Amino acid sequence: MAAKLLTSARLLNIEVGDRLTKVCVSTRHGKNYQILDSFMLQTPDGAVNDGIIGDADAVAQALTGALAEHGAQDVKNVIFTLASAKVASREVLLPPVKDNRIKTVIETNAADYFPVDMSNYRVSYSLLERVTGDNPGCRVLVMAVPRTLIEGYIKAADAAGLLIDAIDFCGNSQYQVLRGVKAEGAVMYVDVNVTNTFVTFIHNGVLLLQRNIAAGGDELVNAAIHAAGREDADYLRTLREAGDPLFLDGVMDKEQQSDALSRLVSGIVRSADFFKSDHTDVPITQVVLMGTCSRLAGLRQEVQEETEIDTVLITDVEGIRFVANSPEGVSAYISCIGSLVAPLDLLPEEYNARSQKRKSRDAQRDPIRTGIIIACACAAVGIVISALAVARYAVNVSAEKKMQARISELSYVQDVYDTYVAYKKTDDSLTVAEGYASDKNSQLVAFLSELEMKMPSSILVLSATCDEKGVTMNVTVPGFNEAAAVLSELRSFDSIAVLQVSAIAKNAEEGGATTVSFSVSCGYPVPATATDAAAPANTAAPANAAQ
Repeated sequence: MAAKLLTSARLLNIEVGDRLTKVCVSTRHGKNYQILDSFMLQTPDGAVNDGIIGDADAVAQALTGALAEHGAQDVKNVIFTLASAKVASREVLLPPVKDNRIKTVIETNAADYFPVDMSNYRVSYSLLERVTGDNPGCRVLVMAVPRTLIEGYIKAADAAGLLIDAIDFCGNSQYQVLRGVKAEGAVMYVDVNVTNTFVTFIHNGVLLLQRNIAAGGDELVNAAIHAAGREDADYLRTLREAGDPLFLDGVMDKEQQSDALSRLVSGIVRSADFFKSDHTDVPITQVVLMGTCSRLAGLRQEVQEETEIDTVLITDVEGIRFVANSPEGVSAYISCIGSLVAPLDLLPEEYNARSQKRKSRDAQRDPIRTGIIIACACAAVGIVISALAVARYAVNVSAEKKMQARISELSYVQDVYDTYVAYKKTDDSLTVAEGYASDKNSQLVAFLSELEMKMPSSILVLSATCDEKGVTMNVTVPGFNEAAAVLSELRSFDSIAVLQVSAIAKNAEEGGATTVSFSVSCGYPVPATATDAAAPANTAAPANAAQ
């Protein structure tokens, strides 16, 4: 569910991280967009934890200073991209419904997707694929974001004097960019950031899986800072130099470097193994590293050795330049760039209403716009004075009286509208239920209930096979009398319409005892409409009429 974006001259795309904050200055012309500038700054210590802004004033102050340093202090519209493990996501398969009804279905069933108090979450979604064939439906990625997480970004924007156009999630932002990259087979895109890593699996432009790893390049960068005797303020400088093997070899040995990368590499390997176990028919053909820490020395080689999959940097992928001025820009700022394409609608309704008032107020303060309005008003006043003012006034008064009378006559429309809203909500709920109306679980439950109540205790069910048409059981009883009793009881079941019995065999047990075994197929009753349609071809007798 994409948010509606403004077509402002310039736009900020910002991802606030625990250690680093990424900023892109972009311009948008219809469906086309261009990255004008991009830069990083160190996030104030302790201001952000797992993407949650705890100190909005500190973040706003750092951001304001960086924007002024890069000549972007006059850009006020912003799209934030969330990178946090607090964002819950789940893929669901909906019945085949129209695009304009997916939102209603998602909101109706949100509590079933996420077992939490949904009043504390903002829910949005992204349509992944429309499935056709025998089991049609809509593959939808549903995301739930804590409102407290969103409120931190709103406070930071207010403190910095920014107006939020949309709030996106990094998983959606990255998918919007990567879905256009042509590749053969399933590709594992690994966005290596400072404190976390986000993994996306895409096959022929279709999103198959996304996973978040609670490890990034932070351990290696911190180890290099301490080994080189530097301060935390040198974090960004050390991160850039950590891509040079000569620098790392000068302050750390190979074993220390490998230990610092072990948690990150093992997380990537586990993600690949999980995908292989869940998608056995789609092999991973390539691992593509991207992100702020993707160029750390030794990382690519270790990932390739541990996964045994061809591993490259995203700057080596053909065709990636189409989304930015350079492949390097895509690697580090992919979440910021992707938020331009189709951001999620995560802003609360109350903020949208407030921002509309602010836009109107800002428009009124625009001196050029105000001058045009005043000039037009003066011209209109002159025209009105030069005309028959008294006659026009009388006509307007008469028209006003007629309008007031018409408003009174149409006061019942509000009741009609309220009734329509209530009906539409009920209709949407029934549509969702209709997609699951063909479930046979109720017939199976009814059969098992009768089986438990009516079967003699001497019956032994060796195995049972259940499908949408009925149940097939392999049964063993002490003798032929018990077998006759079991079949007699089965013919009396209300939950069975058709009963078929295989040959009854007598078996010799150890110790001289004998048992009788046979197979029985029990068919569920067919709905009345289906029975009428299939009557000419149906030759099986009902269970309670079979002899």
